[in-house]
Amino acid sequence: MLQISSLSTEVLFWAIALITLVLTVFFWHKLTPQKWYHITARVSVIIFIQIFALAATGVTINRAGQFYASWGDLFGSKNQLAKIAIQPDLLAQISSKDISGAKKTAGGSLIFKEVIKGAHSNISDVVYVVLPPKIATQLLANPDAPTIGNDYQVVELFSGYPGVPQTWIGSMAGITTLENLENIGTVQNTIVVIPAINVAPGQDTECLNLVGGPQVETWITSDMHEFATRFIGVDSRKWSTFGYSTGGWCAAEAAIHHPDLYSSAVALAGYFKPLFSIGVPKSEKNYYANQYDLIKALKSQPTTVRLMIIASQKDKFTNTAAQDFMRAAKSLIPIRYVPIPNGGHNTNVWKPFVGTAFQWINQGNQQALPTTP
Repeated sequence: MLQISSLSTEVLFWAIALITLVLTVFFWHKLTPQKWYHITARVSVIIFIQIFALAATGVTINRAGQFYASWGDLFGSKNQLAKIAIQPDLLAQISSKDISGAKKTAGGSLIFKEVIKGAHSNISDVVYVVLPPKIATQLLANPDAPTIGNDYQVVELFSGYPGVPQTWIGSMAGITTLENLENIGTVQNTIVVIPAINVAPGQDTECLNLVGGPQVETWITSDMHEFATRFIGVDSRKWSTFGYSTGGWCAAEAAIHHPDLYSSAVALAGYFKPLFSIGVPKSEKNYYANQYDLIKALKSQPTTVRLMIIASQKDKFTNTAAQDFMRAAKSLIPIRYVPIPNGGHNTNVWKPFVGTAFQWINQGNQQALPTTP
């Protein structure tokens, strides 16, 4: 079956569009008579070419940006995930079968893809776990008694909207960047958890617990911590969050509202209050704006959470959002601001700063490093 993100799908769509165009030009003279069926044929062929040209362009853009992982994501169907998701009470510790089935990267990391049902949110969706090269080596050497030890930090990554977890593995090169830093000793062993955040087909949930809707905040916080504890055996140490675009908002919101679970957050080209698609009633927008007011949350109690904000000065919306938030929060939370001098709102602009963020996260998590006598 042709996958939306495969090269064969892209090639096929472009081939159909181009071959049809060539054939149309070559045989156009046969369609020139002014009979109704000739006119209908001409219009139909033109529409057919345009449809496949647009579809081919869309597939190409999606392969570059990794916005959708499947046709089901694109057309708003996730029913199959609920059918295959591992139920909370059946979730077991990582096994030799899991280890042998994991994908090993060129840099030595192991990537696990799981479809689970959240223990608290009841959301069924995909979550990726990436174990760093040193821990991966330990597991591969002793798969029948897997253990991750205690020399690690945990970072949870969030994609944008639309977007999928694989973007961090693919076009954002987040895992490659991280394992390069790990392999040269710049960053300690880092366990990465990447949950899907776009869990409601066709709906931008903004990582919120929606009244009468999906409990996405619970999914990315409580559910992910319970999953990581049961599946790979992480302890109760605090995690860090890191997201781009909408994921930047999710990272800031999760850490600020759950300081018991997180120690730091990185918002890359993010914003600092929930945004909604057209059609959401004003009363609902006002309710969620109040419920998820980060400044209000910071004023309610002191926080130990640290925040890094990375924003392109040419990306007017996110840079303005960053400046406004920093002015309001400067005395409420430690903030490290990193301006990007050029570029708009896209992964090519953000990729060079992924390593900067991981190093900053690591500096604040030095307590996770083993002490030497």
